[in-house]
Amino acid sequence: MEKINWVRVYNKLLLVINKPESYFSGPTFIGIVREFDPYFHDYSQYLEYRNKESLSTSRKDYFYDILMSFKEDIRIDMIKRMFEHAEELNKNYSKPEAPNSDFTVPSFSSVTKEKVIIKEEVKEIEESVSTETIDNPTVFISYSWDNEEHNQWILNLSTRLFDNGVQVILDRYELKPGSNMMHFMEQAIPKADKVLLIFTPNYKTKAEGRTGGVGFEYSILNAELYKQIANNKKYIPILKNGSFDQSIPAFIQQFIAVDMTNETQFESKLNELLLAIYDKPLVEKPKLGKSPFKK
Repeated sequence: MEKINWVRVYNKLLLVINKPESYFSGPTFIGIVREFDPYFHDYSQYLEYRNKESLSTSRKDYFYDILMSFKEDIRIDMIKRMFEHAEELNKNYSKPEAPNSDFTVPSFSSVTKEKVIIKEEVKEIEESVSTETIDNPTVFISYSWDNEEHNQWILNLSTRLFDNGVQVILDRYELKPGSNMMHFMEQAIPKADKVLLIFTPNYKTKAEGRTGGVGFEYSILNAELYKQIANNKKYIPILKNGSFDQSIPAFIQQFIAVDMTNETQFESKLNELLLAIYDKPLVEKPKLGKSPFKK
């Protein structure tokens, strides 16, 4: 997988937001962060936290720490928003009147160059994301312990995914007596490239009642899904038992699910699931040809 070089991206961002014509103060930076997470610390709270933890309060250090604390998909949108805001500042920038200013007023060509950097960096990030392919994706399986037959089906699905190059995070592999189940879920879901939601009537009951491990998982998943409701690619609903209404919570019913209720169709549905995990289309879109009327 070709990863985004975040240090390089961040250094380009610094190049832009440290310029007088598009300067980001701490409150400006955190203000944009709060557009994506309204519950993030405000500026004074965050500096107080950094001081208390004996962490650097240099803009260069804490800007980077904040960005890297978010998941990559959120970080991408956040960076793009920061470049957009920098361009807005750039457009509205006016030269200082004082002739003895401590900094050199940027020339028109310098300002224009910064606009080009902003536009090119946004384009570069978008292209990196759109062309990214995953060699060995990691999936987390969220399911309810309905009965031994269902648990065995989950293990079989996991084995088949491993056979097809997919790393699987599953509680039965990772948890032992004395393990903290809640901590495991909190760590596993952000780490996974994809999350498979195995829906059954029992899963829906526990999810909507917020009971047990399923209820805790669903609380996390529901909040994450809400953030990316228009462009969800990470969370893949799978109908295992029951009907859509019986097994899938109302909020999730708006997303297309893989129907794996019929065991005789397991292989074809597994292939459909693998295509979703690897971000491949179910039906290949044909290339656009030439118009027969164009001379």
